[in-house]
Amino acid sequence: MSKLLDEAGVRELIPIGHSKYYELIGSGALRSVKIGRRRLVTEQAVADYIAGLDQAAAA
Repeated sequence: MSKLLDEAGVRELIPIGHSKYYELIGSGALRSVKIGRRRLVTEQAVADYIAGLDQAAAA
C-alpha cells in the first residue's frame, strides 16, 4: 500500500514550489485525493509522475 503524502512530503521528493504543486494537481499531471479538507498524494502517484518525466525526456 502506498503512503499518503501531504504537500510538504511531496515537495521533499520533487523539488517544486508551492504554486507548481497545485498546478500539477489541477492539471491532473499529479494524481491526488481529497480527504476532508486535505489534498493528499500517494507515493505511487509521485513515482508515476517522475516516470512520465523520464519518458518525456527520452522521446
